[in-house]
Amino acid sequence: MKKILLILLILGLSGFGLGCTSTFKAVDADPGFTFLRGTLSGVLASALPKVETATVAAMEELDFVAVDVVSDKLKGTVNARMADGTKVSVKIQADDFESTMVKIKVGTWGDQSISVQILRHIQKKL
Repeated sequence: MKKILLILLILGLSGFGLGCTSTFKAVDADPGFTFLRGTLSGVLASALPKVETATVAAMEELDFVAVDVVSDKLKGTVNARMADGTKVSVKIQADDFESTMVKIKVGTWGDQSISVQILRHIQKKL
């Protein structure tokens, strides 16, 4: 009986190690951007006000609803909803005068393909 419990314990603990996979994934199409824990993040070579304007324009171009902007000169958030009600959040933060950190999250768990599409629309508007 003790051997069976020991074997089950070892198998159970080894299962935890097998289940741990990295959520870090580089986005092939956009160098410098990574998709980690459901959030696409990276740095754009533009000042924060320009990135904010481009983000709002991209969201409107994609026909997102309830676009809401809360921002100052150092950081901000642009929130919106897709047609199916999925929340989209783009956080922006100034790295310096000419670059801005961008973090895009779609839904609760994140959606890489939609995040990349939003990023491409933002880049197009810049």
